[in-house]
Amino acid sequence: MSAAEPADHVLPALGDRGETAAVIDLTTRNRRPRKGRRVSTPQPAPGPAGGADPQAQLAEHIEITFNHHRLSLTDEVVRTAYAVTLQIVRDVLRGAEAEGVVDARAREELDELVKGMMGAPALIEQSG
Repeated sequence: MSAAEPADHVLPALGDRGETAAVIDLTTRNRRPRKGRRVSTPQPAPGPAGGADPQAQLAEHIEITFNHHRLSLTDEVVRTAYAVTLQIVRDVLRGAEAEGVVDARAREELDELVKGMMGAPALIEQSG
């Protein structure tokens, strides 16, 4: 099937019995509704602006990024996946130190940044 063919056509016969295979319409898959706050307008990237808390700015930036993918840190499943991912990043940093990719000081500094990111869901809950 070429990319130019419509997805609703029936493919040619498969075997000796003449059966056909219909194309599965993936747009009708069952989606569970997402809960949480949605930010629809883009915000500036986090940075030191006007005395705003950098941690809160980072949390908002992370939430906007998730919103772009139709997700929210206010959703329990997304929040859990986010925490697991950050723990994996911390594990990778420890592995990088063990392999000599980064030294202990660099790993500690990077780990502090990741630990700061772990607070984003709570800050989003507070601001919502």
